[in-house]
Amino acid sequence: MSTHDIDGMRARNEALRDQVDSLMRSYTEQRDKLAEVHRQQAAERVSAWSGDNLVEVVTNAAGIPIEVRVEPEAFKRSTPAKLAQSMLEASQICARLAAERSQQTLAPFLNTGSDLPDLSDLVPGAPSIRGLVESMIPKPPEQAPQPQAPSDGSHDDEEEDDYFRNQRYLGGR
Repeated sequence: MSTHDIDGMRARNEALRDQVDSLMRSYTEQRDKLAEVHRQQAAERVSAWSGDNLVEVVTNAAGIPIEVRVEPEAFKRSTPAKLAQSMLEASQICARLAAERSQQTLAPFLNTGSDLPDLSDLVPGAPSIRGLVESMIPKPPEQAPQPQAPSDGSHDDEEEDDYFRNQRYLGGR
């Protein structure tokens, strides 16, 4: 091998080393930013009210309910079936809002460096930044089945009033 060939190989080796060092710095910065976003998401809370304003649900960033508030007048204005529907509705709204917020928060990371190779593409066994980001995005919630109204269609406001007048909730009369 000539000196010229050896110098060329050294130059290519040095250029590759600089590229890997740059990717490692980029990876470290991205990892630190993702850790900060993860901490923020751990503290994130999303809340939503049902359409009838009887139920408020609070969820974490993953859309998992952590608190449910029921207005005191809900027991006067609603039936258990309708109240269940209100809880379901508020929970689903929260889950969608939480997923949207997570996607907005992580969007800059998904678009960063899409034209660059991932670290795992260059260094076998190295962690993948793209895989890490994708694992942090919650999956969209599935639609829960809607509670069914009574099948005979005979339920009306008068029945609701009778229900509340004749029930022995809270231990009796």
